[in-house]
Amino acid sequence: MAVVSGIVLNYLKIPTIIGYILTGTLTTYLFGFHVEDSADLSEIAEIGIVFLMFSIGLEFSFQKITQMRQEVLLFGGLQIGLSIAAFFAVCYFLLRFNFNTSIIVASAVSLSSTAIVLKQINEINQSKTPYGTACVGILVFQDIAVIPILLLIKLLSNTNLSPIEMLLNTGISAIVVVLLLIIPGRFVARIALRSSAKMKTDEIFVGSVFLIILGSAYLSKYFGFSLSLGAFLAGMIISNSPFKYQVASVLVYFRDILLGVFFITIGMQVDVLFTAKYFIIVLLLCVLMILTKTLIIFAFLAFFRGVKNAMRVALSLSQIGEFSFAVFLLASQHKILDLKLDGGILSWIFGQEFLASITSQEIYQFLTLMVIFSMIATPFILEHLETCIEFILRILRIPTRKNLTNTQDKVIDEVKNDVIVCGYGALGKKVVQFLDSYDVTMLVVDSNYDRVKSGLQDGVNMLYGNVSDKMIFREIALEDSSVVVLCMESGHSIMEAYHHIKDIAHNAKIIALVEDDTLNDICLYGIVNGTQEIATQLGNLTLEALKEQKEVAED
Repeated sequence: MAVVSGIVLNYLKIPTIIGYILTGTLTTYLFGFHVEDSADLSEIAEIGIVFLMFSIGLEFSFQKITQMRQEVLLFGGLQIGLSIAAFFAVCYFLLRFNFNTSIIVASAVSLSSTAIVLKQINEINQSKTPYGTACVGILVFQDIAVIPILLLIKLLSNTNLSPIEMLLNTGISAIVVVLLLIIPGRFVARIALRSSAKMKTDEIFVGSVFLIILGSAYLSKYFGFSLSLGAFLAGMIISNSPFKYQVASVLVYFRDILLGVFFITIGMQVDVLFTAKYFIIVLLLCVLMILTKTLIIFAFLAFFRGVKNAMRVALSLSQIGEFSFAVFLLASQHKILDLKLDGGILSWIFGQEFLASITSQEIYQFLTLMVIFSMIATPFILEHLETCIEFILRILRIPTRKNLTNTQDKVIDEVKNDVIVCGYGALGKKVVQFLDSYDVTMLVVDSNYDRVKSGLQDGVNMLYGNVSDKMIFREIALEDSSVVVLCMESGHSIMEAYHHIKDIAHNAKIIALVEDDTLNDICLYGIVNGTQEIATQLGNLTLEALKEQKEVAED
């Protein structure tokens, strides 16, 4: 069912996430299956978020913060801070929610959808533009901000301790977790990956990755934190190792499948009758939320990125993200959400008695629907982004002259690898040594750990990766490279790598060494037939030797 709905919604240019949610809803009503009927399914769904946070940790390092400090720290900090402040003010002073409900709702609404926005940015090749880097930086900060938001729920739900005692206990536990994961965990993780890589067995390597992720996650949970915190720290531990890209490539399928299960469980919690009853109200509040969030982001970003780019980013991040599901669910489980209002506009519209009768589960249902509605709207906004920008700027009467908008989408320069060399055996090493004497930037990929270690010691830009896995080429940004040199010994490996490369980068020029004629039919840019070349050289030397012998005999 998930596959069918995914295909249909993909045809309509709606994210697969919505297909998963729809599958969950249909499963509930067609088969009478509810998420509360299976605790195991809920735990599996949570692992999807754990894997997502681990993947984010892989991309997050202090070096990356330094390179994108304005986008991550300044833009991300302003977006989260201003959004939480604005929505908290609306909830607390205008709607008259209590403090706990106001801060949780404001925190969750401030988050955007990493899954939807990053997919769109990568598809239109905008990740290196001012618009793309601003979106990525803000999303990275949001993903990190999820951790303190989840900790905040824990603090608000614990009424047995005073705030000072809770902060002290949490701080001590946080220090213990960080020390255990960052210091010994760093060495343990690398030893496990290095040992499994030396075994040259894919399933052992995948098992080691799972052990690191789940071990870190449950260690974090043991000390009272979320599973996601441990997974995020584990990702950071591996982010600077030569195993980073291979880990990411083997994890992507499991992550996406388990994330799909997570969104299916969200769909199972949708009450169709409740949705039909409050459809107009949810839709109206969702539109107001999107407009408010757009204006908040635009207000500060216009000073740094110009009017049009600021509006691009603001509209792209105007939805509520997938992590908000986890925030609302956890808050609902801890009985933090309630509508016992002390006056306010909602009491004036609906009446105090009606609002007092609404349960915590109905509040969670309402908030969940707002997230889903905003995510459904996002693909249509992104599809008509430029039209929406012109329309909003015209309404706001903001001029869009070039000197005021800085609309250029100039790609930000960064180091790119001109050549990807696959294999660092005797042949690959000679190729690297030859190209190293020229002004060529190279990245070398090999699945033999001893070779990787040797190459790194020699100062080669090298990483551990299996080129028979298609995702490794996605992780190393193959599309930014011009030439791929295949230096593997196996013709089967060359054929596999060739098809993976062509699927990802159609224009990449592929050069390979072959030992026979079996690969002559594939469209390589250049083929060096080792057997034929050696035979030719031997034949030429034989003819020269015969010629010399003949000349000596004649003399």
